[in-house]
Amino acid sequence: MPRAGRLRAEHSRPQPADSHGRRRHDSREWWMAKISFGIRVPNSGPLSGVENIVRTAQKAEELGFDSIFVHDHVVWSTEMHRHHISSGAHEALADDQSADFYEALTVIGYLAAVTSRVQIGVACLVMPTRNPIYAAKQLATLDHLSNGRLIAGVGLGSKASQSSNEFEVFGVDFKQRARLTDEYIDAMRAIWTQPLATYHGRHVSFDDAEIYPKPVQQPHPPIWVGGWTDYAARRTGRVGDGWVPGWLSPKEMARGAEIVRDTAAEYGRDPGAITIAVEKLAVIKRDRDAALERAIPTVRTSSTTYERDVDDISFALDRHIFGSVDDVKRRVEEFVEAGVTHFELKLIYPSIDDLEDQMTLWADEILPLYRD
Repeated sequence: MPRAGRLRAEHSRPQPADSHGRRRHDSREWWMAKISFGIRVPNSGPLSGVENIVRTAQKAEELGFDSIFVHDHVVWSTEMHRHHISSGAHEALADDQSADFYEALTVIGYLAAVTSRVQIGVACLVMPTRNPIYAAKQLATLDHLSNGRLIAGVGLGSKASQSSNEFEVFGVDFKQRARLTDEYIDAMRAIWTQPLATYHGRHVSFDDAEIYPKPVQQPHPPIWVGGWTDYAARRTGRVGDGWVPGWLSPKEMARGAEIVRDTAAEYGRDPGAITIAVEKLAVIKRDRDAALERAIPTVRTSSTTYERDVDDISFALDRHIFGSVDDVKRRVEEFVEAGVTHFELKLIYPSIDDLEDQMTLWADEILPLYRD
């Protein structure tokens, strides 16, 4: 029985109407714009490093991807380095590696200077560990450095945060993370949109704060909310410009996207203006068996460090994108049918050469299917 607040795979497609006669949205109504694809760069993991971060970002731009993403943790344990691989692969781990995790916003600033077209996002800031006043200033500055290409992903913190004692190091109560995140989003919006910003909450409060520059993107950079629960979907509908969950199947995504849209409508917001994105572990090869051989060791290594424990490999296979070109085409379309409009791809690769090979194959075989 699913726990309260967790997404359940009850409906593979949105329904025509609910019990109150309200119209249920067809997922296909919401992607009149092109489907877009982004690449996670290795700001953590066994292949993290400045050269590899830049090489990946520039290759993604060259190949025609729409975005590049970093992720965020300030405190990152050796245990997490070895067992929560969001960039690279299990095979790339070495005994003498330190748990390098390059700070997300600093990396975005650097990448803004070495790219010119791709959007640059973070998915997602561990928002409760950030000072919202300082974060608003940093993000507005990054929006200028990138000339309006920033995507500001925000999240509550995760099982990985707990495993690294991240909240304890910052002196933040993990149980208050949802309330903190809600207040911090509202506080940042006040700073971005008010000449003299005023905000009063339980955890942050200020009056007449004159903080400039305001962002290039108006009224502010898109705020994408991380998290795979019903609560995260509702938070997106209430305050987010995008939703970017991880471990959800197409059926679960369809249901979550409906929650986002229904909540947005309840709050008088335009549901069609909200991006439905996904983070997906991915491997694309010419041969399906080769793709699974590449993917499965890393998935198994990471299986206990995600919010959703992976008790068998079929669970992961239903929620990520591994296989031949034809397999990947089918899987992408399943998520598009569920309402997804943006894919953040966390490719699994033992070397940067292998990453570039997979990116090139994706650019040759998948991107053209979703271009005008």
